[in-house]
Amino acid sequence: MKAPPYAKLRGNVFWFQIGVPIALQAHYGKVSIQENLRTSDRYVAAHLADERKVHWKREFRLWSGKDSASTPRAVYQETLRQVEWISENYRDKDDRDMHLDLLWDSVANPEARRLGLVDISEATGDEVVPAVDAALTAIKNAREGTPMPSRFKIPFSEISARFNLDRQRDSRAKLSDQTISQREAVYRLFRDHINDAPLATVDARKSADFFDKVKRLHPHWGRSPQTKSRSFAYILALSETMEGERISGRTVTRFASDLGALWDWAVKQGEVIGANPFSGHRVESKTRKGANAPWSNAALRKLLASEVSAGIKGRPDPLYWLPRIALLSGLRLNEICALEAVNLCEVDGVRYFDITAGKTDSSVRVVPIHHALQPLLELAPADGYLFPDLKPSKLDGKRGAAIGKVLGRRFKSIAGGSTFHAFRKNVAQTFERSRIPESEAAQILGHKKTGMTYGVYSPNGLEIGQKRDLVELLSLGE
Repeated sequence: MKAPPYAKLRGNVFWFQIGVPIALQAHYGKVSIQENLRTSDRYVAAHLADERKVHWKREFRLWSGKDSASTPRAVYQETLRQVEWISENYRDKDDRDMHLDLLWDSVANPEARRLGLVDISEATGDEVVPAVDAALTAIKNAREGTPMPSRFKIPFSEISARFNLDRQRDSRAKLSDQTISQREAVYRLFRDHINDAPLATVDARKSADFFDKVKRLHPHWGRSPQTKSRSFAYILALSETMEGERISGRTVTRFASDLGALWDWAVKQGEVIGANPFSGHRVESKTRKGANAPWSNAALRKLLASEVSAGIKGRPDPLYWLPRIALLSGLRLNEICALEAVNLCEVDGVRYFDITAGKTDSSVRVVPIHHALQPLLELAPADGYLFPDLKPSKLDGKRGAAIGKVLGRRFKSIAGGSTFHAFRKNVAQTFERSRIPESEAAQILGHKKTGMTYGVYSPNGLEIGQKRDLVELLSLGE
């Protein structure tokens, strides 16, 4: 069986592999990147490998975007460092001025000779090589105490790329590739809006103009494969031809949040100063009354009474089982969809779900399997995913995206229905009404235990039998 692109089969497990560009091999200290995809399913491996390819190519692109020493901006900054060195080492004003004159002459005289001039002051602006102009401007501005001209500051595209790269350095706080892709889309639009000028040139007026345009975008503006190559002006014009509502206030708020986070980071880097010009563009969303509220017993009865088959041996039906598992365990949608046969474990006579990854460190936990889920165990496949028919999202590889939308449409058809996430609220509600301490409920729901006593001094928490007693308090609301 031929392995998918960027995937290599080792034994019965697929590994991702991609070569490191020659120019970056010294930086990474290796010639290739290899990662265990932790699956023997060829289809799943293909999607995971494609997602990791996008991730690593993006990182290679960001690292390859480092300044070239010959760019005018880099020359300007390097010349400033030389001026600073002279200022620090020659405290006497006459000595300092003499060495600054020597630095000026070392740059200006060769350029004047190249142009056939006696003095560089005779040259017009267009005649001088950009790098030379940058160096001379740096010396002149340093002597006069003049701020750096905008043309020598970091262009928006570069500083936004540096921000994304820096944001991913800490593995504990890394954003998903889907989130990074969404940010990059926002930054591409704003880059076009300001013609890739430095972030330092952005003020409240430019920000307001941008958001005035953003609010005219159609919700589907970014769905075309050609979106990345399209200009902001083209996308706006295309949106004008598309009927229907414009992007939601929630999306506008995300745009403001992404740009605001970049500005705050740039302030810490010393690249910009002043108030955040994006802070006033968040849109207050009106939350629908009862949205995401716990399900009522009446709504649960309608949901669970629907004519959906439990499935067959080796292929339990997710439409039937996902709501039931959530109500009887408190597991999140993607935690359930990621379950494999190896995650159905047993210790001391207690069967449990072994959750090995999640949205937070506290998500990693074991949750006993409720006795009412015994029929699910009888249908579970011997190996591979518990729900093998679910397909991973092309954006982030999560297996719950598509089925979540299907369930969402079903939930909307039920009077008094809520959301999938609301099942976890039903679980929390049951625990509270049973007078269960929050620190114990948190160990089932995958929340962080608060406080010093249990949060720090009791890292192992409840025993499996104690967790089983908690889970058995849950019901399907019948």
